[in-house]
Amino acid sequence: MSLRATYPIGANFKKIAQACSAALEEVPLIFTAEGMVIEGLSPDKAVMLYVYIPSTAFEEYNLSEEVSIVASKDEFVRAFKRATKRDRVTFEYTAGSRELIIKVVNVRTNIEREYTVSLSEVSHQRLGELNIELEVTARLPTDELATIIKDVAVVGDEATFQFSSETNSIKILSFGEIGEYRTELKQFKPLTYVESTVSSATARYSVDHLKVLAKVLDLADEATIAFGPDKPLKVSMEFGEGKVVIWIAPRA
Repeated sequence: MSLRATYPIGANFKKIAQACSAALEEVPLIFTAEGMVIEGLSPDKAVMLYVYIPSTAFEEYNLSEEVSIVASKDEFVRAFKRATKRDRVTFEYTAGSRELIIKVVNVRTNIEREYTVSLSEVSHQRLGELNIELEVTARLPTDELATIIKDVAVVGDEATFQFSSETNSIKILSFGEIGEYRTELKQFKPLTYVESTVSSATARYSVDHLKVLAKVLDLADEATIAFGPDKPLKVSMEFGEGKVVIWIAPRA
């Protein structure tokens, strides 16, 4: 079993690694003929992170058979700490090895940095897709969502999402000792799409969990959010040919 895969935009992996750092204890990596997957749950099982990059998005993708490994989070994150959009990233792995080699090469200067990432003996059990019906779906620019998360974090430790069919809008509220935060998202202000199968829906989420989401928002220009009454929040984004999906469990 051997793997060599080269991805052209190091900055994308820097953002993905930051999300892994915030959400996971270790980084499960799966390389299949179809592409690369990173998936895992936070220690409190309140956040699920899923990243998929198809093999066609790589400049080179040589794989003798499926590879499923679990990497040290700190070492994985360190490998991409200085990665930029001018860097090319190469993953190398040989069957039986306890290490993943990550090479980061600047395409302008040809300077190469090589990192050795320790691997755990623990095998990874695939999580699979969550099959949960979420009644409210909307799309908005990622910079708008990032600003909302930043503002909410100043006020309190949780955010309430409320949908109302009367206004066809989503309100996001937060309350704390220093004050309160309220905003209303409507069609074109700044939602580019909103739809619901129910007349109203309310769910509350931890701001700390929303901060994990904020780590990857600048991967894409637009994000799709979905939630339901006391149901998880699902946020999905596409970047290049890849996609990121983050699930956040509701607060009771």
